[in-house]
Amino acid sequence: MRSPTVGSSALLAAAILCLRGASAFSPPGRNGGAPSGGTRSIASHGEAVRSSLASSVDAVDAEPAATVNGATGTGKKRMAVLLCPAQFCVPVDYTDLLDSIRSEHANVEVVATHVAPLPRTEWIKVARQLPTKDFIDANLSVPVTLDWYFDAIEQGLAEIFAEGGDDVEVCVIGHSIGGWVARAYLGGLSGSSTAVYRLAKDRISSLVTLGTPHTSPESALVDQTRGLLREVASSPDCSSQSLADRGIKVTCVGSSGLSGKLVTTELEEIIAATSYLPLVGRLGADVKGDGIVPTDLAFMEAPARSVEIEQCSETGDAVRHAHVLPTPWNLIDGSAPSISLPEDIVWYGSPGVLGQWLTYVE
Repeated sequence: MRSPTVGSSALLAAAILCLRGASAFSPPGRNGGAPSGGTRSIASHGEAVRSSLASSVDAVDAEPAATVNGATGTGKKRMAVLLCPAQFCVPVDYTDLLDSIRSEHANVEVVATHVAPLPRTEWIKVARQLPTKDFIDANLSVPVTLDWYFDAIEQGLAEIFAEGGDDVEVCVIGHSIGGWVARAYLGGLSGSSTAVYRLAKDRISSLVTLGTPHTSPESALVDQTRGLLREVASSPDCSSQSLADRGIKVTCVGSSGLSGKLVTTELEEIIAATSYLPLVGRLGADVKGDGIVPTDLAFMEAPARSVEIEQCSETGDAVRHAHVLPTPWNLIDGSAPSISLPEDIVWYGSPGVLGQWLTYVE
């Protein structure tokens, strides 16, 4: 199912505002509550995640893949991809990206692709932390606040191993917040000890983050993640060196295509400025990004690779943070596609951009 498309140029600005607001963990309503119909969806999704993990692992044991030393009959390495979505984005939003990865990757055979199964209604669970002292003090706990996201990651991994076999290597791709949540999971902050987690520790070979903020600097005007990102960034087990020591190659992809300016006639530059300024505490000619995340925050320390993309190689257009306008207000159908931005809006998964980082899915 394709997302509905809207052609208005003002929609891009609306998307930036929506994504920027999402990064602050704001509740979806004035009181943080779900409308009738949303609560049932949240509960049933959580139960489905927990109940499906064991059966998915059993399926791995029952149907091993026909491979030799992890290679296919073509001699290429067998890979699977798990995508961790941005806030309020849903699996169907990434269908085109995953299809392109399957068809365009020349170095490996991508045998399975899955998105961590998160309906947008799951994000309401963050609201449980809003009235707490830890939220006010910007000291939220990663395993307590994001347990539902970690459950979805494990369900996605279980589906990958069931489809691709327990010898398939896995690349985790994280878009926006999904990148640092995936990093937290790989660093053990979920506290998981399941069979899926133990297998994933052995089979995940790479992490690619797209437009992900990896630090919350002291210069920031506000800690939009209320301590969560700081906990991930300061955890030794989540460092790129620690991940590399466990055989996980990390690649951080960020865009430097958009400046942020408060005095300009370009609406997109004004809105980018309202995102960059609180995140890094300053504006200037050297502060650029993808309209949401400035490059100052998009890269981890070595040995992680840093891939800075300024423009699309086919069109020359700036690379933006996302390709859709999330719809956090649509809580009746939590899995309905987000609103597609016009096709001429270039993002990390667009033709002419994907090829600049696809080789690192390895």
